[in-house]
Amino acid sequence: MIKTMMGIFGAGAASLIFLTSGSLSQTGAVSTAEASTVTQSVYQNTYTEDTTSADGTYTVFINEVKRDSNGEFNLTIDPINWYTGEAANKVFAKENPDSGIDGAPDGYYITNTDTTTFNYTAPASAQVLMQIYDHTGSWQDIDTKWNEPVSMSKLNAIFQKPDLLDPTVFPYHITVKDGAVVKIVQQYIP
Repeated sequence: MIKTMMGIFGAGAASLIFLTSGSLSQTGAVSTAEASTVTQSVYQNTYTEDTTSADGTYTVFINEVKRDSNGEFNLTIDPINWYTGEAANKVFAKENPDSGIDGAPDGYYITNTDTTTFNYTAPASAQVLMQIYDHTGSWQDIDTKWNEPVSMSKLNAIFQKPDLLDPTVFPYHITVKDGAVVKIVQQYIP
């Protein structure tokens, strides 16, 4: 399934963006972008031949979380490109020339032209910060709580019960160290 989001009309977007410095080139619809406005591309020269990501922070969709018999967690991730500010407006305009909108809705734009997934492990000790999720199974209890720490076990439970609020539709900023995910930050989108 291709997950591409232009943004949702509404109040402004919260910015929990982990950025890199310098510039990057990438394949796809946009040839060059300033990295001050786009997260590190995971599509070009960031995976070794065994598809293990280089250490760094990447923006992804997490499609699945499962606990293994060793107490670690297996994540299936789909790398995306996350644009903000002027870079988001440029990419949005290029991909949607007849939209009638001056810029990216809510100041961000996501592209996901390659839905190849990758598998990672995360130790039970990985840091997880959530912005919004189904706490109790009741619509009344779904509320934004900025950078709410949850355990990997809780994240696993959230992904197993997507009934009211599907956690797979949100971008996540993952930090990879020595081939394992050590930090996960859910990106709030309005």
